[in-house]
Amino acid sequence: MRHEPDIGSASLDPRQDADRGPGPARLLAELERRCMNLKTSSGGERIDTLLTRIDEFAVLASDLIDGLPAPATIETAMRRAFDVAHARLEAAFAAAEQVLLPLSQMMLTGKGFDSAVSAAVELMAMLTPIRHDALRLHDGLSRELRALLYPGVCDAIEVRLVDAGFADPIRAARRLREWREGGPATLKRTAERRALESVLPGLIDALERFEDPDGTLAALDEIVCRLPADVDLFGPFEARPSLMASLLGLLGHAPSVSRHLIAQPELIRRLIDSSAYAPLPPPGDLDAEFKLLLGGGDRAAGQLRVAQAIDAYRFGLGLQLVEATADALDIAVSGCDLAEAGLRAMADDVLARMKENHGEVPGAELVILALGRFGGRALTCQSDLDIIYLFTGDYRAQSDGRKPLDANEYFSRVAQQITTALSTVTTMGPLYEVDTRLRPWGAKGMLACSAETFDRYHQENAWTWEHMALTRARPVYGSEAARKVVKTIVGRRLRQQRDPSALLGDAVKMRSDIARHKPARGTFDVKLVKGGLVDLEFAVHVNQLGRHVGIHPQLRSAIRAQASAGLIDPMVIEAHETLSRMLIVLRLLSPHSQDPAPEQRAVIAQACGFEQWDALQAAYGQARIVVQESWAAVIAGHSLQES
Repeated sequence: MRHEPDIGSASLDPRQDADRGPGPARLLAELERRCMNLKTSSGGERIDTLLTRIDEFAVLASDLIDGLPAPATIETAMRRAFDVAHARLEAAFAAAEQVLLPLSQMMLTGKGFDSAVSAAVELMAMLTPIRHDALRLHDGLSRELRALLYPGVCDAIEVRLVDAGFADPIRAARRLREWREGGPATLKRTAERRALESVLPGLIDALERFEDPDGTLAALDEIVCRLPADVDLFGPFEARPSLMASLLGLLGHAPSVSRHLIAQPELIRRLIDSSAYAPLPPPGDLDAEFKLLLGGGDRAAGQLRVAQAIDAYRFGLGLQLVEATADALDIAVSGCDLAEAGLRAMADDVLARMKENHGEVPGAELVILALGRFGGRALTCQSDLDIIYLFTGDYRAQSDGRKPLDANEYFSRVAQQITTALSTVTTMGPLYEVDTRLRPWGAKGMLACSAETFDRYHQENAWTWEHMALTRARPVYGSEAARKVVKTIVGRRLRQQRDPSALLGDAVKMRSDIARHKPARGTFDVKLVKGGLVDLEFAVHVNQLGRHVGIHPQLRSAIRAQASAGLIDPMVIEAHETLSRMLIVLRLLSPHSQDPAPEQRAVIAQACGFEQWDALQAAYGQARIVVQESWAAVIAGHSLQES
């Protein structure tokens, strides 16, 4: 805040005249004078947040005023930050009134006359002119900036777009003009253009609230221009304003989700009829749907149809996450169920086609083992599918078809074809990134190996980190009998006796290596930050391998079992849920791992199950403390066990 405003020079501002009232510098000086009085008033500690917001607003206003002599130096981000600061200030005024109003009303009703009541009455009286000053400053400075930066703008829409903080209001106005003239196919009809005129003011108001209104409008324009002629959009917007808010929320806060609408414009129908909010169909229904889509002689076309159907369901899950209509943890489970259904369909199709040319391998069966977040049923929108391809039976056996192959070659070809199918490229990019490097001997090993080889490798050659990865292993394809074979192998390896000192030493070194070679990218890198999910996973995995407690692929179940056994602080249960929700949400809405933009924070908080951003931050900080203490306690506990 500028504590020594030059009031004299402000009155000489050439941009000030009698018709337009005081210039911005004079308005800022008046606001600061009143705020100095407010800060020294009794009871001011009740409105600390408001005082902070006033300071933030005044600092930004001061910077913009200083830039008025050279307007070309004023960046769009500065104007946007100023608008956001004023919006946050307005919210802080409303919150302060909620605190002070009940106290001030006590004097009016004669129920109290103590110092706190008197102070509240005094503060309430002071807030009204300060709020008015802030509003005048915001409007006046915005008007000054518009006149300096866009002197030729006189069209009402262009003026409104400038005031809304668009970086390129002329281009934005051109887009809207093309809509109004019926350029896009969906706006050829008079009724749709009439609906557009009705919703246009509210549309611009809504765009103003986003960090990048230009980009949000550009994305909406791409959708509007791609819509088929028979799809109404602005009519439904007029009938259901919440529909417009939903679509703009996706475009402004979750571009990765809105890309689905650009890639498949017909998905807008699911948004309009609300079917996008429906839960994921049961596994059997997904299997039947995907099998039907795979039908026909063109294998690549069938795989593309399945991939597009999966993308459509992922759009719905992303929408539900952004709008907080479902728990983020449940969304992650549904994403995993969807990936499993796609894997089953692709695997069934590949095996059927292999059988046509190469027959089957007698006594052998494919088993697909999921690991990582796939195995733990906790996929985010950016998660790879960690997979190991195995087969039961004798690896020396040969298939019985007209072109026989030995078992290793047969199932390696199957594995390669399934991986390719799961990586089918749509207009959204590859369907999934499939990672098979956790197989025995990593990238140097065979793409598919026998269950016997897998067991022997983990008994004789595997490193501690590979056994830690096995804690989240879960068969996702194969008959019950074949899955049971693999589950038995995994369980046996996880429960084998270990040297506690070697286990702990390996774990501590691994965590240190990760911190050194792959440090957290920012405060909100929920996985890698100190006290984040990686620390939590290490604590749980050391207990799983060293104490043989909580051996379950889902981390939530493992933590609960260890908490019940007294091996880990029960507070870790809540800490894990907080961190997991944050990871799932931030991967979608703020994947850069830095502080989210102010415009996104409320959406992120609500998607994580909190009403306010401040509450989420507090829970995040507490979760990290709990995890750090638990990891330290696990290290200490195993050290005592060794001694």
